[in-house]
Amino acid sequence: MAGITQTIPSYSSGMSEQPDNLKFPGQVTESVNAIPDITKGLFKRPGLKRIDSSLVNDSDRSHSTATGKLKDVQSGGSWFHYYRDETEGSYIGQIAADGQVRVWSCKNGELMTTAYDDQTTITNYLATSSPENIQTLTINDTTFVSNRDTGNPNTAVGTTGSTDATPDDHFALIELIRAENGRQYGLNITDGSTDATRNVTLKRATRIRIKTQTLNEAVGSGECYGIGTEVFDISTNASGDLVPAANVNTSNETITKTGHGFDTDTILLYHSAGGTNMQDTQSFFADNRDFYVSKVDDNNFKLKYAPSKNTSSTLDLNNSGNDSQLLRRAEQGIVVNSSGSVVTDNSKKNLVFRISTLGQQGNANNSSTDFVCSYQPEVTLLHGGEGWETGDQITVAMTGQGFGGGGASGNSPQDDFRVAVYTIEITDHEETTVAAKYDGSNAGLIRPAVTPFDADTTVTSDTILAGMKTAIEQIPTSPINVQIIGSVMYLSSTSTFNVEIVEEDLMRVMQDSVNDVTNLPNQCKHGYIVQIKNARMADEDDYYLRFDGQNNKDGSGAWSECAKPGIAKTLTNMPVVIQRTAATTFTVKSFVYEDRRVGDDNTNPLPSFISRDANNNFDGRINKVLFFRNRLAFLSGENVILCRPGTLGRPDFFAESALTTSASDPIDISAASMFPSELFDGIEINTGLIVFSSNQQFLLTSDDTVLNPDTAKLKSIATFNYNVDMPPISLGTTVAYVDNSGRFSRLNEVANIAREGEPNIVEVTKVVPSLLPNDIDLLTNSRENAIILLGKTGTNIVFGYKYLNIGDKRQQAAWFKWKLNKNLIYHFIIDDEYFILDSDYYLQSMQLVESTQDLSITQGGVDYLLHLDNHVPFFGGSYNASTNTTTFTLPWLDQISNPEYNLAVIDTYAGTNNDRLARYQTTPELQTSGTTLTLQGDWSNTGDTPLPLHIGYVYNYEVKFPKFYPFKSGGEGKVQSDVNSSLVLHRIKLHFGKLGTYETTLERVGKTDYTEVYESSILDLYSTNSAPYLETHIKTIPIYERNTNINLTLKSSHPSPATLHALSWEADYSPRFYNRV
Repeated sequence: MAGITQTIPSYSSGMSEQPDNLKFPGQVTESVNAIPDITKGLFKRPGLKRIDSSLVNDSDRSHSTATGKLKDVQSGGSWFHYYRDETEGSYIGQIAADGQVRVWSCKNGELMTTAYDDQTTITNYLATSSPENIQTLTINDTTFVSNRDTGNPNTAVGTTGSTDATPDDHFALIELIRAENGRQYGLNITDGSTDATRNVTLKRATRIRIKTQTLNEAVGSGECYGIGTEVFDISTNASGDLVPAANVNTSNETITKTGHGFDTDTILLYHSAGGTNMQDTQSFFADNRDFYVSKVDDNNFKLKYAPSKNTSSTLDLNNSGNDSQLLRRAEQGIVVNSSGSVVTDNSKKNLVFRISTLGQQGNANNSSTDFVCSYQPEVTLLHGGEGWETGDQITVAMTGQGFGGGGASGNSPQDDFRVAVYTIEITDHEETTVAAKYDGSNAGLIRPAVTPFDADTTVTSDTILAGMKTAIEQIPTSPINVQIIGSVMYLSSTSTFNVEIVEEDLMRVMQDSVNDVTNLPNQCKHGYIVQIKNARMADEDDYYLRFDGQNNKDGSGAWSECAKPGIAKTLTNMPVVIQRTAATTFTVKSFVYEDRRVGDDNTNPLPSFISRDANNNFDGRINKVLFFRNRLAFLSGENVILCRPGTLGRPDFFAESALTTSASDPIDISAASMFPSELFDGIEINTGLIVFSSNQQFLLTSDDTVLNPDTAKLKSIATFNYNVDMPPISLGTTVAYVDNSGRFSRLNEVANIAREGEPNIVEVTKVVPSLLPNDIDLLTNSRENAIILLGKTGTNIVFGYKYLNIGDKRQQAAWFKWKLNKNLIYHFIIDDEYFILDSDYYLQSMQLVESTQDLSITQGGVDYLLHLDNHVPFFGGSYNASTNTTTFTLPWLDQISNPEYNLAVIDTYAGTNNDRLARYQTTPELQTSGTTLTLQGDWSNTGDTPLPLHIGYVYNYEVKFPKFYPFKSGGEGKVQSDVNSSLVLHRIKLHFGKLGTYETTLERVGKTDYTEVYESSILDLYSTNSAPYLETHIKTIPIYERNTNINLTLKSSHPSPATLHALSWEADYSPRFYNRV
């Protein structure tokens, strides 16, 4: 047999569960409390330093007044952390099961002050019995918190409040386009009745004639006093012109009419309306007879047959007549319908005609001294009015004629003062049907007086609108309120109504919608909202405008885009935030999300995280809050919903405008898949945002440099299972995530993620398939230190993965595990520092890179780490010379329940002659009872700075080596082990770096295990009056056994360092090996 030797130059490859003959040189069967590093070797992990506020704030630096654990920690709950800056460092927070929030400083463990803006609402939202439901995202000083709990109704995102309402429930605006003479500004107003019941019949005169007239030819003088032109506007609202018999005083010839409004010489027409005439002593009274007024006072007047220049013309009344008789202004006329009845109600209105009478003087009876006036009267219909029928007769008098131009015969002096009276007959009319029924009547037929036909009379918008206002206000029931605002008129009512313009060239009307934005008025009711309908059949391009009056007042102003009135506006049960608002204060509050301000449910719909169940209850939840491309992103159901960019201070999930789409609009995109794909988490990479469902991965990306609603795409890139309770992590150029679909968890790494094509997905745990438990729930990593740490709440094992990429190749992929003194509650890495919170609520940390904060001893210019968990400094103590013991009181000592490791004390004080440096004591010499610590010997000290004594729990560094086989290197880094040869190991040499006390255990088949403890002090390998630590060391272990018959374990259970650099072995080797038959 030949003697051979082989060297394994590095143990930086970590653990492997492969068969020993398949392990690469440098892989081990087990690595506990070690860190594999390609530079330092396999070294003992640093100890965990307790973060204790009492060491910072208490004057008692012996640590005798505080327990050191975090104050007011609640059982269960969810944890989060964030890094602020170098001055304040990091914070750790807890969201308890009842929704209460607490935050502690990671620099000193102090409990911060927590304030709430609405504690009940917030705690109701955050309450959950399953910690994994709570998801956090920290951006600067703001931590967004969402709750996935479907069993908590307060987490269902909903809406509250409504967008701004119109000033009134039912309204219309009428804008005057032009003011013209001789036009009627009519409206048709209907209520909410159906088309079939809202029609009314409108009767309008189309032809008229002069039936009779009382023009006198003035035989003799021939003066044509009857010539002239006058326009008459006739309406039959004559009820106020009735003269009851009781109002006629025959004793003093006075007629009483309250507020008659007549002046002296006002011309009136009389009609008995079919009853007994009022009469005078000269019997002047007859139907359609004209009289003059002699005013007594505002409520009384007398009648005359001649104007005031004839002082003797007052009538001597001797009969008071009947209660239906009329005395009406001559220009207003007296109307008799086709049945012969006088009409006094308001059923006939706005009949406008012009009477023009021409006259010519000529000789009478061939006499040269007698003359006669020949007249040519003519009537012209100017406006057919409303309610007029064929056969209706209107009697009027031309009040503008000169006196003496009338008279039927001219035979009496009284007749010389009569004016010309005309009876106009309607000879034809038309009937049309219009929609103007309001409250069961034709009250919606708004027909104000026609504007003057005289071009010399100025027509103003004020007079037109005032006339319309008067007409509308006469609606008897369900009144419509009218407000004139400049050149527009605003109508409002508590009941539904519709308005139609009769003459569209005169006015425009709008109610809740218009088709042309150019038709909007410049004056309006403040707060008026109108829908702009761009297409007749589609709602997708409609939008809404609101009128904002100057100084919030009616009148002039401008139109601005707004939302449809009365639709859902404010989002509720949205993720809350925890904000650092002062150096020691955190405020938990309901964050302000932007309301819906424009559009409606078609043009600016609610985000997809607003959904309802079969019972119409809100049931959408926010599964995760992310931040991508300057947009806050929510994962809800199968959708990714991103707010408008740049709105993080007040996230806006609604479009800025419904007029047009914009690159800055929100993005709401669904993950298209053949099976349900509810999204739970995501992470940003260079090419987009990877989002994860429980069984599929998607990439949100854009074909353009700008991500917008038109360019966003969400496509499936892989179909791997995913642990929805653990976030994905970035490893720099790749992404890793946990899959717990099988018996054990797997860590997958995704690389080469591009917009097109499939990524490369590698199972990182392939060499350790049963290492990670199925229910693992804690994950943290440090890209700078190329390390991933995983754990399970309630256990004391942390699983680690150390990696190193050089170029596009992974040079290190090493698994290891740490065993902690207590069970793990939470852990995280920030700024090269690893923090853990244990089940006794002690917050501890270790530096992942060498730091001046490390607990160490320096000698010969070399720093040697000291390895204790939960370690704190202390000093003082009382020494008893008779018992040769020193006692200390440590209040926290009885607070640690069932520790995994032994308590130990180490001295970092050199003493007078370096006689104390690295002095160490643990059980059984070290004894505890309650809060009392007893050490053998004199450990008392006076508190030198820095504190010399450190107490903590010593943990085991352990490496189990696989069986050793001869190996040879193949191509591309492959190694081939020779399992068929005969190999008898003579000795193994362990090559150490920094080292203190350690032990090796050799397990041999059929023989007792051989364990040997090695101390440099015993081996006389260190200098006197110095710590018993070595910078390098080689240890030879005798074997003399076949390679397949041994197992070797390296262990260090001392606070001193332990570092394995390499291993070499010497053996007898024969390539021929035959098993005995």
